[in-house]
Parts: sequence; structure tokens; C-alpha cells
Amino acid sequence: MRFIDFFKKEYVLWILLISTQLFFFTYAQLNQHTKTADSDEYIYQAKNLIDYGTTYSGDYTASNLDVSLYDRRTPGYPIYLILTKIIFHSDFLPLFFQCILSILNIFIGYKILKQISPDTKKTYLYLFFFLFFPSQFIYATVFMSEILFQTSILLCLYSLLQFEKSEKFKYFYLLQLLLAIAYLIKPIALFLWLGYSLYSIIVHNKRGIAVRQLVAALFHVLLLGSFFLKNYHQTGIAEYSGIGRKLMINYNMPALLTFYENETYAKNKIDSLQYNLKNESYASQCANIDLFLRQEVSEHPIHFLLLQGYGSIKLLTETGRWDLELWRVGYENVEKAPSFKNIFSTNGIPGVFHALNLWPVPYLIYYCLVILVTIALFLLFIKSLLNKSLIRRHKLLLLATILYFAVLTGPSASARFRLPIFPILVILALSSFNKNENPSYSTFSQENEGNF
Repeated sequence: MRFIDFFKKEYVLWILLISTQLFFFTYAQLNQHTKTADSDEYIYQAKNLIDYGTTYSGDYTASNLDVSLYDRRTPGYPIYLILTKIIFHSDFLPLFFQCILSILNIFIGYKILKQISPDTKKTYLYLFFFLFFPSQFIYATVFMSEILFQTSILLCLYSLLQFEKSEKFKYFYLLQLLLAIAYLIKPIALFLWLGYSLYSIIVHNKRGIAVRQLVAALFHVLLLGSFFLKNYHQTGIAEYSGIGRKLMINYNMPALLTFYENETYAKNKIDSLQYNLKNESYASQCANIDLFLRQEVSEHPIHFLLLQGYGSIKLLTETGRWDLELWRVGYENVEKAPSFKNIFSTNGIPGVFHALNLWPVPYLIYYCLVILVTIALFLLFIKSLLNKSLIRRHKLLLLATILYFAVLTGPSASARFRLPIFPILVILALSSFNKNENPSYSTFSQENEGNF
């Protein structure tokens, strides 16, 4: 048997995936690398929900409360922390459950692949690509919402496809619940329900679907409206979450200002804005920042669009080096990790090789493989856009989901932000291997429904 044939056995890959997840988890636990810079906000919010019934994501006993922390984080992940700690009051259990969810998410994606692309011959590659996506394993070991969010997105897609195939409304209701859970975990999913509802209407002519969609829309509007009212009462501004503004002013806007001017100009302009607003109320600060953001985008639309396009490509090609460093040295030290870009600009290629020489050899080998596999996956994704190996609407559904996250993330894209849609990206990329150039709807609809 050739060595490569060993990895074509899916049970071997499943064993490797589970072993890899356990290795990342054990290392993180032994070295207490279980947090990022954002983790405390989730942990504080979980505590505050229990003790004070508030979504404030900071120290609620402090003398001066930061108003922005009332709507910074949505309560989906803190509720998960509360529920898991009810069972066993320990930090170990929530993270261990996340590791189980990480493997389960890979399985859900595998089920979706088999469902919409039953002709795919190289399904073992789906599992193989996950072995070289370290962010999948790393964020299962830290107090962050990524893995739970990935679960919600994959279950949304699975329920939507099950509803299309079986036409049973139980999947429609499950889909609406899962969509609500998704945007309660992360605000970026806020408008995903509009797109998935539109897809349901287009593919279904079943009587009563329009009425149910209206009822579902009312459910989402009322749920979201309650958050708008809550946040208006606490912060003076009616919004679902302030995290988007923080992302724009701290990351995306500096990137835009640097793009059309320079880094010094960007820093001075942002610093000046924040200095001038520091004595104003939070609502006034938000209004002025929003005005600033709109003005900059409207004055430089071409630069903004180019930067968004760059961010979309970056989302699909980031290797996750900073995630690996987070896992290896901990978030307290990750900021000290040298940037290869800065090293190259200062010391050239010899400087880069010197920095790499400081890494442990197994770590260096693994990261080099991650780079190669990431490039291969991106090329397969591009190839998949050019063939007709999936039912057209399924390809559009997968692609639209990927683009939704890519466009909203923008230039601040990283491997962490790719994590929720990584299984979808791999599914679409693997369709480039399919021989069937004109799949029919009957291929999808005549399958036995089966149980998940």
C-alpha cells in the first residue's frame, strides 16, 4: 500500500482529526492558553447576566462603567458559558464541549457535502483540509464564540437544505430558531435570515410558505427590536451591537486612510477624532463616528471597494499564523511575536530565515504545510466557480454565504473570521473534482431523507 493511500481512508483521517483536537486542547490547558484579548468580556457578561441581569461585558462593580460595554457583546456565547457551568462549575467543561463541537461541526459539514454533492469521489479531502486549518482546533480551546457560531451557521445551512428536500415545515421552524441563535452569538449574522428566507421562497411553491415567512420575519423583528430598545435605554443609541463600529474605527477605517494616504495620516486622523469626542456622551460619540465613517467612505468609494475586495481575498487566504502563536505562547505574549513583514522590510530575507530558525522544527514544518494547503484550497475554490458540478442554486447558496461574511468582514479579515464558513468553503472547493457537469434536481430530491 502506498503511503498516500493510508490517508485516503476516512476513518484514519477522523482519528487524526480527533487526535489533533485533543493535542491542541491538552497543550492549551497545560499552559493555560485559554483566553484571547476579548475573552474577559464574554466571561464578565456571563457573570453579570447571573448576578445582575445585565448584558454589561465588563466589571459591573467598578466605580466608572464603560457605557460601550452594554452593547458590545451579544449574549449568545455567555449564555452557553452559563449553561455549561451549571452542570459543572469549572472552566474546563465549556472548553471541552467546544472541542466536541469542533469535531461535530466537521461532521455536519461532511453531511452537507454528501447531501448536495453525492457524486463527489474525493470526500477524504474534505477531512484532510481541516487537518491544516489550525484555527479550527485553536478556537475550540479558548473562551471565544467562534466554534459555537460555526455550529449555528452549519446547522442553519443543513436545516435549509433539509427543508428544501423534504418540504417539512419542522425544518423551516428549526431554521428560524437557528438563525436567531446565530445572530445572538455574533452580530455579523444579523441579516443572514433575510437571504436564507429569500432562498426558501424561491425554491418552494408550497402553499403557506409566504404566510410562514411573514410570521418568521415578525419573530425576528420583535426579537431584534427588544435589543434595540434595551440598548437605547442603556446607552442612548438604538442599535443591536456596537462591535461593528469598533471594528470599523479601529481596523477597517485606519486601513482605508492608510491606503489612500499613509499610516501616519491615518493614526493622526483617528486619534484626533477620538480626542475631540472624549468628553461627549456615548450616543454623541457614536453619532459623530458614524458620520465620519460615512463621509470617508463616500469621499473615497473606489479605495473602499478595492479594500473590501482585498479583504475578501485575505479572508480566503489567511494562514492563521497569529492564531498558532496565540495557542503556542498565549495572548499575553502574542503581541510580542515579530511580524514577518516588518522583519523583511528591515533585514530582508536573511532576517526572515533567522526568525523562522527560532521556531521549534515540528511547528515550522506544520506551518509550512498550512501555507501550502491554504493556497491549494484557494485555487480549488476558484476552479469550482468555473465548472457546473453542483446544482446551480446550491452553488449560489454556498457562494453567497461565503461572500456575505467576506464582504462584511472587510480588510480586517483573518483566519479566525474564516472559521464559521470554512466547511462551506471546502465543500465548494471539492465540487471542482466532480465529473457530473449537469446535476439535476432529482439527484438531490430523490435521496432518502435519512436522520441526522
